This record gives sequence, C-alpha cells and structure tokens, in this order.
Amino acid sequence: MIEFNKLNDFLNLLVLENRKIILPLFRKITDVETKTDLSPVTEADKSTEKNIRSLIHKNFPDDEIRGEEFPDKITGSNYNWIIDPIDGTRSFITGKPTFGTLVGLYDRNKPIAGLIDMPVLEETYIGVKGYGAYLNGNIIKTKNTRSIHSASIACTSPNMFNEKQLKLFKNVENKCINSVWGGDCHNFALLSAGFIDIVIEHNLSWHDIAATIPIIEEAGGLVTDWNGVKIDSESDGSIIASSNKCLHKKVLDIIGN
Repeated sequence: MIEFNKLNDFLNLLVLENRKIILPLFRKITDVETKTDLSPVTEADKSTEKNIRSLIHKNFPDDEIRGEEFPDKITGSNYNWIIDPIDGTRSFITGKPTFGTLVGLYDRNKPIAGLIDMPVLEETYIGVKGYGAYLNGNIIKTKNTRSIHSASIACTSPNMFNEKQLKLFKNVENKCINSVWGGDCHNFALLSAGFIDIVIEHNLSWHDIAATIPIIEEAGGLVTDWNGVKIDSESDGSIIASSNKCLHKKVLDIIGN
C-alpha cells in the first residue's frame, strides 16, 4: 500500500501540473474532433492525459495505466491508475466550468484513492482509503438525509438512459424535493461534500466512475450499480451514489432491483 502522504502529495502535484495545461485552453478551444463513439475530444483532453501518464510513470513506473484517450499500459502490477483527463468535454467546449479531471488508483478492483479536480472552480476533491475525503485539504462528509422526500437528486443528462431506464430514474426523481440536471463529475463531488443526496446515471465507462468511488465512500456515502452490486471495471455502466446506506436502500427499492 502506498503511503498516504506520498499519495496525497502526488495527487496535488497532478492538480498543479494539469491546471497549467487546461486553464489556458478554457474557452479558447476551436478544434474539436469526434471519436468513433460520437463523443468529442480536444487538445486539452489529449495533452492532459499525456501529462498525467508521464507523471505516473515517473513516480510509479511499475503501475498499470488505463486512460480514456490512449492505449492501456499493461505491466502485470496489481496497482492500476484510471484516468479521465476531462470529464465533461461537452461542458469544456461550451465554456461551462463544470468539467473535471478524474484520476483513480486501484489495487486490482479495490479502490485506494480518487481525485476529482475542478480547475475553473478551484475545487480539489481527494479520497484515500482509510484516511477520509477532502475538499481543498478540509475533511468532507456526506449528508445524513434519511427521507427520500427531503433528498436532492442529480443527473448529467436524460440522454444517458433508454426509455425504461429513464422511467426508473423518474420514479426516484419524482419522490425527491430537488432535482438538477447537468454537472458531470461535479455531481459526485458535491454529493461527497454534503450538498447532493443522490446521483443516478447509466452508460458510463470505467474511467467516468473509478475516481469518484473512493471519494464518495470515504466521505460516508455508498456507490453501487442499479442492482445494488459494488462497481468495478467489469460493471455495466450503471451507477447509484447515495449519501448514506439508509437512503441508498430506499433508492434501490424504488428502482425495483
């Protein structure tokens, strides 16, 4: 297990170095490519992932690396880093500040650490297994909301659901007091910090999810797929994140799994 201070220092180094790349390009991107899955990618996505990979290789040369934009680095190590250089590229290219950099560290499929950095908002969320979750160095905790009728729910877009999935989401949303759309990874960060109670999404990739799990769990929340099963790299892309176990069970009961 990597020592906490070394991990924390390294994740904060990633923040400093990646902001040097991302912030000068924010609201200045003119060239946007479309990938085979029809999602957009920019110079900022590629340059940021290259930088993260380089820093991981320098500091943890034996570890595996899996990223969104480039082929996996396979070494046979149990330790693997999962990178989403800009989660919310559509927000980034449209000038919205709710995009972030996601970096997760796992021992096989067991979460060790996660980073959500929101460069424009200057918010850095870090969670390390057994050491808690932090926003800009200050410890954070999820809310203790027990009634779903008092809960706030968030989701990035209805387009991530098929018709059946959207109906199930609506079954939960209609019982909540507040509902917000948009946000990408910031929703998971805000849940960890005690501002949102529930995030439900679908059709996510492992790099969209991996970094968020250790942060949410260390803050006191719970993350599973729609069947109530712990999420790993082989999961189906569905996710329910809740601020506590009691609320999570109520969400699962409503969805019907």
